[in-house]
Amino acid sequence: MARPVRLSLPVGSRTPAHAPTPATWAGAVGVNAKELCPEGGTTKLLHFVRHAQGFHNVDPSVIRSAAGLDARLTPEGCEQCEALHRLTAELRPELVVSSPLTRTLQTAERCFGPQRALAAAPLLAVEDVRETVNFLCDARRSRTEIAADFPDADFSCCPHDVDPIWSHYEAIHGSQDDFPKLRESADLGHLAARARAALTWLAARPEKEIVIVSHQAFFWNTFNMVPGRANAHLPALYDFGGDQQLADWMCTGFANCECRSVLADFL
Repeated sequence: MARPVRLSLPVGSRTPAHAPTPATWAGAVGVNAKELCPEGGTTKLLHFVRHAQGFHNVDPSVIRSAAGLDARLTPEGCEQCEALHRLTAELRPELVVSSPLTRTLQTAERCFGPQRALAAAPLLAVEDVRETVNFLCDARRSRTEIAADFPDADFSCCPHDVDPIWSHYEAIHGSQDDFPKLRESADLGHLAARARAALTWLAARPEKEIVIVSHQAFFWNTFNMVPGRANAHLPALYDFGGDQQLADWMCTGFANCECRSVLADFL
């Protein structure tokens, strides 16, 4: 990906006038992805979704503990998924991409499973769109364990059975007890590299309408890698085309189970 991805709002949609709440969608209702994203072009309709509420979101004590490893959804998080599914029931994505962590795969299946089935769209677990890896709640279980829990997901984009990112930082800093501070969030160049790899991969995919289920810190850090924002010291991943309202919206944090839909031109 040589240039930043140009983001814009689909015709007929707008940024919300209110603060995000769980299970909200600033949706592209009635938007026809085939009309907006013609074959042979570089434009895709992307639906960015943060996972629903996980136990680590409500109980800070599990964030650094073995009990919080690869944190799962709470009962309220499952209800949020049902609500977002109702809001997005008319979507027909051609591809659903998910972080390989359990909470994102749960969100992807609960929110978009029926839509995905109707469109015969694959669910791909992709290592490069996972959360910034700082604490045990951000580490994933082995691919073997997770794949057994999600037999409909394709894990071919997760070549390592053991979590490679957690292992990388554990080799540098030691265990969670040895080093309880930030890891990848203090190494944003590493995050930027894998986010750029994910965008390059998306650009090469044939699908035009794609759901991406990921995490708060991943979205916040990568959308803010633009001039004038918190991570402006890193090469820009996105270009908001001078639309300040769009930039403000995408650069603010996502609520649990919030979906934001944008057109992305992979120039």
